[in-house]
Amino acid sequence: MTQAPPTMNPELKLDIHIEASSEKVWNALTDNIGEWWPSEFFIGGKEGERSYHLEAKPGGRMYESYKDGGGLVWGTVAHIVQGQKMQLTSYRFPTWGGPTVSFYEYKLTPTDSGCTLSFSEASVGNWSEKNNADMKHGWTFLFDGVLKAYCEGREKPSWEG
Repeated sequence: MTQAPPTMNPELKLDIHIEASSEKVWNALTDNIGEWWPSEFFIGGKEGERSYHLEAKPGGRMYESYKDGGGLVWGTVAHIVQGQKMQLTSYRFPTWGGPTVSFYEYKLTPTDSGCTLSFSEASVGNWSEKNNADMKHGWTFLFDGVLKAYCEGREKPSWEG
């Protein structure tokens, strides 16, 4: 069987203005990520028996864990400037549409009325236009919807719209 050559997605970039301090948004992205991570974004585990974590240090994991001892690593922190920038790498296995390697970057820039979260994703591997559209929809919901609502003290939006 001949395998298609790897492709690179066009880099996905989002800039989201959040009416909260950079410190509050950074804490939400790191220490408090489990408080706002939507149930629709968990890969496994049972409702009420799973949690989401980020170890904000070089080599730290972004992962979900389950009460039964299982879990899934979403990514690994490659570079971090506390309170300002974080870069992660992630692997997608063939059972999840891969193989794909993804590179994520989160940057916070203070503004007069809060901060701007700049997020980017670049991926190499088994990739398609549908993957790109799905990822853009998911990241927009996650950051411009759920995270923003959490940081601004509003009710989080519904995945269904």
